[in-house]
Amino acid sequence: MTHVKKVESFARLLGFCSGYGGTYNPGRQALQVDALVLQLNKVQSAMENVKIAKAEYDNEVNQRKQAFDKLPRLLSGIMLTLEASGAKPEKLEDARSFVHQITGSSRKNRKPIPAEKPEKPAIQRSHLQLAYVSKADTFSKLVKTVLSEPLYQPHEKTFSAAGLESKVAELNQLNRQTADARGKWRKVLVERNRIMYTADGSLTESARAVKKYVRAIYGHDSQEYALVKVLDFKKPKNR
Repeated sequence: MTHVKKVESFARLLGFCSGYGGTYNPGRQALQVDALVLQLNKVQSAMENVKIAKAEYDNEVNQRKQAFDKLPRLLSGIMLTLEASGAKPEKLEDARSFVHQITGSSRKNRKPIPAEKPEKPAIQRSHLQLAYVSKADTFSKLVKTVLSEPLYQPHEKTFSAAGLESKVAELNQLNRQTADARGKWRKVLVERNRIMYTADGSLTESARAVKKYVRAIYGHDSQEYALVKVLDFKKPKNR
């Protein structure tokens, strides 16, 4: 059962308890209707925070991907500009080695740098994060290598020292923003799980206690208990 369905089940449980009228009157304050309403509101707020944080994280991931997808075209322009400047073969080879690391192309079977990044199989997000950080670091090394060439003096803003250093800063900033957004998302996930499953008086703990109370006062075979008996509040194995 998903987290959303558990919250829906808790809302149904609360509705049943309210419908029992004055006969539902547990001595434990945390199980009283007013307390259950507050708990439902708290859980719903935590769920909303997760959705907001996840959307913000996805936006950062998408923005970063769009920026890095444009790198192959930029790399092609940088290398052509460096070659046109009259740089020595050794300098060109140093620069190409960084380009190969970024694009993943083989040095033995080198092909022209593609204008667009080819599609690759999806990989895990954690590995993807490291891949982007590595690419940004390698691009920074490429820029330092290119700018160390005295003959490299382009007039175009994109390929100028200021333009390349700005691109390095942009890529690093995108990585930081994505990491920060992911950290925020993970934080609210932990808080949601705490409220729903692990904290004292969590949603699952309260729901189970309510079901036991309903069974105790109305009886195992009562219609009142039949309404809540089917509601599942088991803790998920993977939260």
